[in-house]
Amino acid sequence: MTSSSTDKPNIVYIVLDQWRGDCLGIADSAHPVMTPHFDQIAYEGSWYARAYADCPICMPQRATMLTGFTASQHGMPHNFMSGPRTPIAIEQSLPFRLTREAGYQTKAVGKMHFWPERARFGFEDISLHPNDYVNFLEEQGYGGFYRGHGLGGNELYPAVSAVPERLSHTHWIVDEGIRFLGRRDPDCPFMLWLVFEAPHSPFDPPAPFDRMYDDFEIPEAVVGDWVGASDEPKSLIADRIVRNADRISPQVLRRARRHYYGQVTHIDYQLGRLFGELQSRGLYENTIIVISSDHGEHLGDHGLYAKSTYLESSARVPIIMRLPLEHGIYNRRVDTPALTADIAPTLLELAGLEPDSKMDGKSLLRLPQDRVIFGETQGSVFATDGRLKYIYYFAGGVEQLFDAGKDLDDRYNLAGQPEYASAQAGLKAGLIDYLRVNDRPAAVDGDLLVSDISLDVDKLRARNAAAWRGPLRYGDGYG
Repeated sequence: MTSSSTDKPNIVYIVLDQWRGDCLGIADSAHPVMTPHFDQIAYEGSWYARAYADCPICMPQRATMLTGFTASQHGMPHNFMSGPRTPIAIEQSLPFRLTREAGYQTKAVGKMHFWPERARFGFEDISLHPNDYVNFLEEQGYGGFYRGHGLGGNELYPAVSAVPERLSHTHWIVDEGIRFLGRRDPDCPFMLWLVFEAPHSPFDPPAPFDRMYDDFEIPEAVVGDWVGASDEPKSLIADRIVRNADRISPQVLRRARRHYYGQVTHIDYQLGRLFGELQSRGLYENTIIVISSDHGEHLGDHGLYAKSTYLESSARVPIIMRLPLEHGIYNRRVDTPALTADIAPTLLELAGLEPDSKMDGKSLLRLPQDRVIFGETQGSVFATDGRLKYIYYFAGGVEQLFDAGKDLDDRYNLAGQPEYASAQAGLKAGLIDYLRVNDRPAAVDGDLLVSDISLDVDKLRARNAAAWRGPLRYGDGYG
């Protein structure tokens, strides 16, 4: 039965794709990125400074963010495995429950990255990127201009948008969100999910955002003391080669970083239009605003690009949440470990619904201080208590341990050092138990899986999936 919805808060849930946790103004990091609107939402609410993606890959995170179940729970630790058709039923998704049980009108706009691509995953309606955006460009006389510069979705080189700013996908996503606010049913609360493609590669902001950071000092990439060592994880070496990341010059990296910052700032500025629309329509005060990312972007750190590892630049994400002022929570920094899986149960709770007790996700309003979080991808697993972070790579059974409280860039591998032996063993034991409880193949006979990987340089370069050209009309060859 649908519960009364007259006093329920509206929800605007914003996701950036491949936005790293330190590329945020209030993070005071080396990255000189300007995010005034994101910062203001944090001042009006809470910023979770130690938040992680349990599986830092696009499609698994979308399932996690909309269910509260981690990849180890829903069984999808990599892309194109089963899309939203995971073992977690659609009926358990956040939009499905909000619609059926709490009377919400639900709308999604942007890069869903579901499979099949037109799946709704519980939403009543979706404006889909790139499909509907491509149709929009054709209507505007810009057919074929989506990524008209020729770079694919995972290429590392900087470019400039082939369309004017007003026709960019970032501008279109915000326009679609604003259009929904004008067409929604005023007699029920709403959930609006906006998922931006940027700052995911290609690094192609429109003018003038492509030159916005030209006069800024750009930080050099971080290089850990373990890079090039005999025990460097082979999977990271292979990833560096297969993407030709080891061939990116410092000059290209600096320009790529400038364009990445430009994409983040472009989204932030555009969201100013959405927030202004909420205020002008009298909706802002009773609207929960959540801002996060599906994963980070290495951006050249440790010689890597893209994501899929548990290094900070890949796995740590921003989570910002602003509640209606009646909750009395504002300008709060939270350093307890958080997960993107925590967002769904929090929103269910705030809408008056009971989250599933089996979720790994917990309410962001009451995170346990002694929390340990875990994660799994195809190539590695991790655990952190917020101070120490343990990473295990299947290829070769390589271990890393970082002091996340002192070493925010994963510069110094402490694995194997006697003074950390007990803590390392404890995190590993907890990780094995977590995987075993979820019946994951990474846990084998009371230990962790060991595999191997080829480092044939010629073969790795020849199968560089990040060099896919395109995309085609509707994003085939997304790359």
